[in-house]
Amino acid sequence: MQQLLTLSIILAALTPDGLSQQAVSRADIYIGPGQDTLLIDEDFVQVGNIIIYGDGVLIVDDAKLTISGHVYAQDQGKAVFRNNAWLHFNQFYVGQYFVWLIDNSEFEASDATVDANGVMHYAQLHDDCIYTAVRTDFPDWTFRKVFNRASLILEDVDHVGDIMVDDSCFVHFTRCDTLMPWLETCDGSVIDIEFPDPDYVEHFEFSENTPGVDGIGFTFIVDQCSRCWWSLETQPGCSVTVNNSEIRGSCLRMPGSNTVNIQSIENYSYFTHLEVPLEDRLLEYNNTYVYWWNWYPMENTIFNIDSSVFGELIGRGVSETYATNCVHDGATISLGVEDSAFVSFADGTCHAFISSWNRGTMLLLNSSVIPMWPYQSTNIAHHHSRILAVNSYFEYEPEAVDTALVMVTAIEGPSSGQVDDSIDITGSAWMDTGEYNPEEFDRYRVSWAEDGGSDWTLIVESTAQAHNEVVASWNTSGMTEGEYDLQLTLYSTADDSLTAPADITLYPLGIEEANGQNHGCYLSYPNPFTAGAAFTYRLKENETVVLRLYDVCGRLVDTVVNETQTAGEHSVTWEHSDTSGQSMNSGVYFYEIQVGDEFTQTGKILLFR
Repeated sequence: MQQLLTLSIILAALTPDGLSQQAVSRADIYIGPGQDTLLIDEDFVQVGNIIIYGDGVLIVDDAKLTISGHVYAQDQGKAVFRNNAWLHFNQFYVGQYFVWLIDNSEFEASDATVDANGVMHYAQLHDDCIYTAVRTDFPDWTFRKVFNRASLILEDVDHVGDIMVDDSCFVHFTRCDTLMPWLETCDGSVIDIEFPDPDYVEHFEFSENTPGVDGIGFTFIVDQCSRCWWSLETQPGCSVTVNNSEIRGSCLRMPGSNTVNIQSIENYSYFTHLEVPLEDRLLEYNNTYVYWWNWYPMENTIFNIDSSVFGELIGRGVSETYATNCVHDGATISLGVEDSAFVSFADGTCHAFISSWNRGTMLLLNSSVIPMWPYQSTNIAHHHSRILAVNSYFEYEPEAVDTALVMVTAIEGPSSGQVDDSIDITGSAWMDTGEYNPEEFDRYRVSWAEDGGSDWTLIVESTAQAHNEVVASWNTSGMTEGEYDLQLTLYSTADDSLTAPADITLYPLGIEEANGQNHGCYLSYPNPFTAGAAFTYRLKENETVVLRLYDVCGRLVDTVVNETQTAGEHSVTWEHSDTSGQSMNSGVYFYEIQVGDEFTQTGKILLFR
């Protein structure tokens, strides 16, 4: 006989003082085994998971369930939300809480709302499970992953979100909009297709029954749906040709031990003919527009990507990724690393968030992390993983949870100074560790050496962490003009260390240069800047001066100065606009100043708007 548990019964068991005005549970709730049913018909806050198993049933009827945890259903467990029910995941970063369906379990929502606190939400379906939603509102973006004969059926649902479609699953959407199916093309599959106009699709099926599609095991159907953002998830061994289409996302999974080299493939590009340079598959786009590129190095892959713009990059397995001069525009969310992989992101800009999981290591070099949307503001390291940042800028500082580690070092300036002076060196040297990681900040050291030298002289050693502040005052009394190296090294109590290097030019006091040094240029601080970047330079004689700004892909943004100028000191300000007067986005930019035929100086500035 089925046992019906009401909200008051479950709370009486969980809270000795009985019901309060706000019904709250602070322990995991188990429903099952057997035909147990928990009915929630008044607003309820769950701090912990809800696990439904062995024919157990959760029913939320005309009430709001706020949960800081996962909803698990397995072994024929079932979750039902009906009659204006509201499932609210109280989460604060992407992927914090899931709906998990395993082993013939079900999730059913009708005339309901499912939201995730303004953050992207996930659901995973495995092993003959069924997920249905009818006339249900999902205000936050949802990513549903459908595997192993599972079924996903949505009717009259707006704002569907991402759907990972592979294995032998069945997916059917009716009168839905804003759906982004990632259609897997597995080993042995052969695809030659033209996708319908994404704006509105009366009927489309992607399965073995579709002409030009062979070797896939799933069925994907849309009926009377709008904004169908076709996306592909290609695997090794497939042959895929897409013609005359609009592809929203191109996802490339790269397992194995290959070395893959990608150069100058950018988001939002039209390709008359592009064959992606991967030896283990054919992926060809003809007369096709691709919005976003997603790169996933896996296993033992070594992945080199340069001067490219992508939507997402996640390293997995024990892969190694080296990204240089790239922009992660955050269109398909994350720049991440997992499972003992290593990702180096150098001289680039991330417009979303970074994350590390499960012993992965993320290394940022001379890069900036400035999210486009508020929900992308959490940069986080989990589960024995590390985020290491050298001379990089974060709008939101990264944090570590559980056993993870974050280390940040940066010398922010100045790039020049005068001899016989005291120069304030600004920067950062700090750590963050999860609550189960015993490692702590120990000290930092700032040192100098002659340009290219190995004999380092200590400027200061400090046991206080520094966040964007003066880290040392360098007394240059008795020194000669010229180029010098600086380094700031952070040390932990576990003997981990992280070093940030920088170059600095010392000039003699006054404007007139000595020892044959004719010219010098320095950037006014603070850097990053918000209004304008001021450049000051000195000319010993009349010379032609050219000052140019470039973006991270090496494209010319603006020519600030291009003229012959008189001897003496000059100052000019770049007002963060391009040659047409269009304001530039936040990010890293590079400057190059050329004086005559002999003197050239380059550097990096960071615009934050």
